[in-house]
Amino acid sequence: MKYVLSTVLALCASTIFSATIMESLRGVQCAPGEFRGLGVARTEGEALGLARSMVASQIQSSVSVRSESRTEQRVVGGQEQLRHDNRMQTEQTATLLNAQDAEIKRSVAMSGEVGIVVCMSRENAAKPYLARQKQITDSLTMFSRAAPVERNPRQKKAIWERTSALYNEHVEKGRILQSLGSAGHESENVRSMYEFVQTDYQNFCSNQEIFWKSANDYGSKILFSKLSGDFMLNTGKCESGLQISLLDPEIQCEYKAALGNHLCVFRPILKGESCSGEIFFQLTLNPSVSVTSKTARAAESNLEARIRNHEFNTWKEELKKWVSTCIE
Repeated sequence: MKYVLSTVLALCASTIFSATIMESLRGVQCAPGEFRGLGVARTEGEALGLARSMVASQIQSSVSVRSESRTEQRVVGGQEQLRHDNRMQTEQTATLLNAQDAEIKRSVAMSGEVGIVVCMSRENAAKPYLARQKQITDSLTMFSRAAPVERNPRQKKAIWERTSALYNEHVEKGRILQSLGSAGHESENVRSMYEFVQTDYQNFCSNQEIFWKSANDYGSKILFSKLSGDFMLNTGKCESGLQISLLDPEIQCEYKAALGNHLCVFRPILKGESCSGEIFFQLTLNPSVSVTSKTARAAESNLEARIRNHEFNTWKEELKKWVSTCIE
C-alpha cells in the first residue's frame, strides 16, 4: 500500500513539475512565421528530440513517395489484353531533415526535468526539399539523355519506372515548398524531361513485340504452346523487340546401371536477344524436368507427359521483366 501511494505521489509531482516547466516556457515565442517546437523530458537530449519532432510534424519533413506498378498481360481469343496500374502512396514521418537549423530559443531545467523551445524559419525548413529537388533534376536530366539511345527492353523499362517515381517525388516536394512559401526547382524543365521520357517509352513499347524463333524440335513446340498463353508471340521476322528461342531443346536419355533404370532429362536454355543478335539473357531450366523408368520408351513417354504439365513459371516471371508494358 505504501509503495502504491509513493508511486502515485511521484507521478503527481512529475506532472506538477512538467506543468511548471510548460508554464515557464509558454511565453517563449518564435519570430512571426517561424515554426515553434516544445519538448519536456528527463534529459536535455530527449527534450530537444521532442521539440524537433514537433517542428517536423508542422512542416511535414521526411516525405517519401512509393510507386507501385503492376501489369497483367493475357491473350484471350487471339487478342492481347494488357492492364497496367501505377499507384503512388505518400508516407510521412516526423523526422527533421536538417535538425541543426532548429535554433534553441530557451532551455529550462527544473526538478529533474528539462524543457526546451526551438524555432526554425521557413527558409531553413525549405533547405532539404530544395536540395532534394536539385538531385531529382540532375537524375532526370541523366535519364532523359539515356532513354532515347537505350534499346535493352529491361533497361528501357527501368529508366521509365525510375523517371516516373522521381517525378512523383518532385511534385510532392513542390507542394511542401509551396506551403513554405518557397519556389520549386525548375518545375517546367522537370515536367518537360518527364514527358520526353514518357513519350520515348510509349513509342518504344508500341513498336515492341516478342518474337519466337521457331524450330521443329519437341521442346520448342511445347514451350511455344506454354508461353503463348501468357504472352503474344510473333513468329515472323524479328524487327523490334525481344527474340526468344531454345538452346539444347532435345530430351536426353541414358541408361543408369547404378539405378537399373533409364533416366530422361529435359533441361533446355531459354535465350533472349535483340533483333540484331545482342544477347540479353540465357536461362537454364532449373530444376530440370526428369523421370526414370525400367524401359527407355516408358521413360521418354513419361517425361513428355511431365513436360506438357510443367508450368515454366520461373521463365514466365523472367520474361515479364523484359516486356515493355505500355502506359495507359
